[in-house]
Amino acid sequence: MSTRACAQASPRSSPGLGLAALLIGVIGLTLPSLAVAQPADESAVSQALSELHGLVNIQRRAAGCEALQWHEATARVAEAHSADMASRDFFDHLTPEGTDLTRRLLAGGVRWRGSIAENIALTVQGPEIVIQLWMDSPPHRANLEDCVFTHQGLGVFRDRWTQVLIERPGG
Repeated sequence: MSTRACAQASPRSSPGLGLAALLIGVIGLTLPSLAVAQPADESAVSQALSELHGLVNIQRRAAGCEALQWHEATARVAEAHSADMASRDFFDHLTPEGTDLTRRLLAGGVRWRGSIAENIALTVQGPEIVIQLWMDSPPHRANLEDCVFTHQGLGVFRDRWTQVLIERPGG
């Protein structure tokens, strides 16, 4: 099984890159999503997302950034994107119809002031591998360590993980 990660941020851009066992496609700046087999129950999903949230914040603190706060509405958007990618068998920041992160957030009722970014990952590993993929990829790492972001939402469905970062949620 292959492991892949892909990230997007706005308004920055970065070329795609590939590595042996890790294929990383980058559109904009990269932020992660991890793919693992979907846990059998909601508590296992919550535990995996909580662990990933903690691992992200360990990396941010090491980079001199404040910890990201959890944002539930953003997490619902991330979860929906993971489920959509898994159910329709695609791996991209854009849906097959071309819906991007901005439109998905707005449709989910999320408002923000400033920047947004997204990382996605496809893997059969858990949160430790997801964070490793992101930290080993310069664009993903740059998104993760961008101190402008204040909140995140994470989602996982089957083998697709999504991280959405936002700056100052609200009006």
